[in-house]
Amino acid sequence: MIPAFIAPHYNRPDLTDRMLASIDHPVGRGLVIDNARSGYAPAVGPEWQVCAPPFTSLGYPGSINFGIMQTPDAPWWLWCSNDVVFGPGDLAQIADEMDRAGPAPYIVTAHFAMGALNRALVELVGLFDEFSFWPLYFDDNDYAYRCHLAGVDVHYSEWGISEGADGHATSMTIHSDAAVASANARSWTINRAAYVEKWGGLVGSEIFRSPWNRDLPLWATRPSPRGRSDRGW
Repeated sequence: MIPAFIAPHYNRPDLTDRMLASIDHPVGRGLVIDNARSGYAPAVGPEWQVCAPPFTSLGYPGSINFGIMQTPDAPWWLWCSNDVVFGPGDLAQIADEMDRAGPAPYIVTAHFAMGALNRALVELVGLFDEFSFWPLYFDDNDYAYRCHLAGVDVHYSEWGISEGADGHATSMTIHSDAAVASANARSWTINRAAYVEKWGGLVGSEIFRSPWNRDLPLWATRPSPRGRSDRGW
């Protein structure tokens, strides 16, 4: 069984419906995060709930964090973008891999479009940095680098999933809406600069060993109302 399944949703309910319909493994608790506050109501069982933020989107990393903190007793969590489709048996394989990880910190992912991580990793590395990298992009690079600094391997796997209509190289959420694509061009640039500020270099060229080179724990972040408003979608 998947103890907790977190599904951020912003637009393209048809894709979210398709992703949910491809789930072929038992889910203990499922959360769809309706970041657009659209009233999305998927045809899912009673183990699922739809949650929506009161005003602005939680963003992709914030949605994952929210899902984790709403199911804090889960031994591990799975998150998934809505432009992913699971192949037959994928989720059973992922659940087996996570259960076999035992008490050691563990994360397995397919390009961070979906993945799973366990309680031991969250306790060691923390949650995703939803403040520095809102609403998405570079949050995955940040988490992978923090895992590296903690001495934890990020296990990358494709399983049998398919991503988007033409590959996950192009996000279906962004490229389905011209206004969202324009907003993302702005927020991506800000997030890129935030990554350099936090780690001293771009992805693959980081020089800091702690956030902002301030001898802070790996899970440290810096909430910024100004940064949030500048990146608003």
